[in-house]
Amino acid sequence: MKNAIIHISYAKTNFKCPHCEKPYDDSEDIYLERCNKNKSGCTTIQCECELRFGMTYDIAGKAVSFKINKR
Repeated sequence: MKNAIIHISYAKTNFKCPHCEKPYDDSEDIYLERCNKNKSGCTTIQCECELRFGMTYDIAGKAVSFKINKR
């Protein structure tokens, strides 16, 4: 393992839909990349329950989901 880079991540990538509690996992960093593309640092997800919710990562690296208020 000479000159190898080892990356250890302690980030929690599991989160749930805040409406129906369907579990999600971002171990492939799909949602992380979507969050990084947005200025807000958040992304929206359309769940199987047909409701949308927001998702982001907190300062500790934990995936957090939240309900989106309709205006």
